[in-house]
Amino acid sequence: MPETRRPTLATIAALARVSEATASRALRSHTSLSPETIRRVQRIADRIGYRSNPLISSVMRQFRDTRSAGSLGNIGYLTFGPSATAWREHLTFLGFFEGAKARAEELGFFVDEIWAEEPDLSSKRLGEILRARGITGVLLGPAPGLPRAPQLDWADLAPVKIGVPYPNLPLPCAMPNQYHAMQRVLERLDTYGYRRPGLVLSSHQNVKTSAMWLTPFSYHVQHTPPEDRVAPLILEEWSEKTFVRWFESHRPEAIIGLRRELITWVERLGLRVPKDVGFVHLDLRTESGAFAGMDQRPRQTGAAAFDLVMGRLLANERGLPETQRLLLIDSVWMDGPTLKPRSEPSDHRAVTRKR
Repeated sequence: MPETRRPTLATIAALARVSEATASRALRSHTSLSPETIRRVQRIADRIGYRSNPLISSVMRQFRDTRSAGSLGNIGYLTFGPSATAWREHLTFLGFFEGAKARAEELGFFVDEIWAEEPDLSSKRLGEILRARGITGVLLGPAPGLPRAPQLDWADLAPVKIGVPYPNLPLPCAMPNQYHAMQRVLERLDTYGYRRPGLVLSSHQNVKTSAMWLTPFSYHVQHTPPEDRVAPLILEEWSEKTFVRWFESHRPEAIIGLRRELITWVERLGLRVPKDVGFVHLDLRTESGAFAGMDQRPRQTGAAAFDLVMGRLLANERGLPETQRLLLIDSVWMDGPTLKPRSEPSDHRAVTRKR
């Protein structure tokens, strides 16, 4: 659906050739401005059909009356999955929500959680629910599997995606910077003395992240001496048998991946982590346990997504933008027991399967 482009304060300021602050004061008939400036700005606003932003009015009323209490408004948070609570079992997904909720409460807003895939809930009915609850700003949480965009009428909404963008819907999106995370992983492995890292992902994980992990790893492989190159393993089906063939063919010194099950597969080969093979987890928040790897900071990503929604509301933006905007949140490296200490000398090239 094409974007509904509504006039903003910036539009008025540009047409009137004044600053946005002056345009704002003119619309409020501020006494610091001349009557001529006020009339000119207000005529332009009427001509282009400008409407004042109800959110700003609400906030200003709150500032003028410090005795007022309660929420400044509702922000919708759409959840996806086979049940209303299944998404909470994914710790990163839960972190996204908690970060957005905490940021909303800090600013005086309430996050209204809505299960968007509830059986018999049509897109039309979902839109009616949002309107009935007075919700304009909408956060769309992540979903298990590949993301599928709900078919809503976006014209009067200010939606923002969390986690990974929809491939066919240009919503603004706050997401972890997986490209930079992989670069950081490779840098850290190098300082630890690992020269032959190997990447293992499912095809689903690679597609969902738009190859943002695979791309920098592949670049690294291309610029590695031939004797140290380990081709990445992208599994169409999550298969231990395929993993074993790959491992025995390439003999990686450290494995980079998203599942602790990879450690189990290594141990079934008679090898130990980290003594014989290192392991780096790309998303420490998804599984319990102690690993070296990347904290994708899901709470910070959720808070950033909420800020994107607020920015759209304050700018009076609705509908789908012409150009998708991505806000990338850097992950943080965390040391852990699945890599050898840097001070411990070892010859990782001698890794062999123990029988």
